[in-house]
This record gives sequence, C-alpha cells and structure tokens, in this order.
Amino acid sequence: MLLPVNSNLRRGAGRAPNAAPRTRSGRGLIAVLLFAACLFSGCAGYLPAADMPSVIGDGSKTLLIKEVDYPTLQPWLPYLIRNTLRDEVNARRLAQWVDSAPADYEISIKVNAYTTYEWMSDKIDRGILYDTTLTITAVVFEGNTNKEIWRSDPLSYSDRLELLNEQVAAEDLVKQLIRRLADAMRNTF
Repeated sequence: MLLPVNSNLRRGAGRAPNAAPRTRSGRGLIAVLLFAACLFSGCAGYLPAADMPSVIGDGSKTLLIKEVDYPTLQPWLPYLIRNTLRDEVNARRLAQWVDSAPADYEISIKVNAYTTYEWMSDKIDRGILYDTTLTITAVVFEGNTNKEIWRSDPLSYSDRLELLNEQVAAEDLVKQLIRRLADAMRNTF
C-alpha cells in the first residue's frame, strides 16, 4: 500500500514554521571567520623553518670550516663530515661556502663520540650489520674577531645499518646528523 506524499515533510519537516533553511554558505562563513580569527590572533607571525634566517644570517655571508676535531683511527670521518656539511650548507643556502680564509664566519666541529659495533659478518668476515652512533658539537665563530656566536648542544644519531663496510655505513649516519645540525642552525628562537 502506498501512502500519499506530504509536501511539508519534504521541505524541512520538524523545523519551526518561520525558521530559515540551513545553507552551505553559513558553514563557509563560519570557516572564514575562524580563519580570520586565527590569522589576526598571532598565527600570522610564523614562518616555515626553511624561510627563517640561520645563526649566520640570511645566506649572504661566507662560511669556512675551521676544523673537525677527531683524533682517532678513522681518518676518513673528518673528511666525510666536512664534505657533507659543505653540501648541506650549499643546498639550504645557509651561507656562501669558501675553502680558505678570510670568511665572515667559521665553524668548528668536535666529534664527541663515534662508536660502531658489528653485529653480523659474512663468510669471509666482512661486516654486514652495524650499530653505529655519532655525537658531535658545533661552534660558530665570527671570522674577523674569532668571537663565539653560537654553540650547538651535543647532537647524536644512531642507526642499525646493513652494508658491506664501516665507512659506507657511516655515510648515512653523518648525512642525517649534519641535517640535524643545519636544522639547529635555523632555529634562532
């Protein structure tokens, strides 16, 4: 049995007779008002970290690596840190990299700890699974006065890597740690 369709039921049954119909524009207006309130309440002062100036300015100054302090048995590690830092500074446009003095700023990196532990080796005793940890501290100096302007907290990174030798295993570790250092140089607040 079919029931007759009541036209009042289709047009907002259950509402007060004089109530305004609900529209989508009301929701849009609320969204715009909330966005404006957020914009004018202080959210507008924030910038992405990539747009923030670094501890050495806006990227127009020159930077030189003063030293990588690491007197141990891995002679390749200071060169790896130096090259990775140069590439990261250039990629992020933190400064203009120079290889010799004079420079506006100089950075010194101290390797506080580097440990590697071989968990597994293959039939001919080549390491294939490493636990590796690297901890560094960086200090930035003014180039002409040698005054310290910024010092990082100790930055550390650890990883378990499946590679054929320790030097290759350390490359990923150094890359991640230098990225953390560059991030710390951007956080000027």
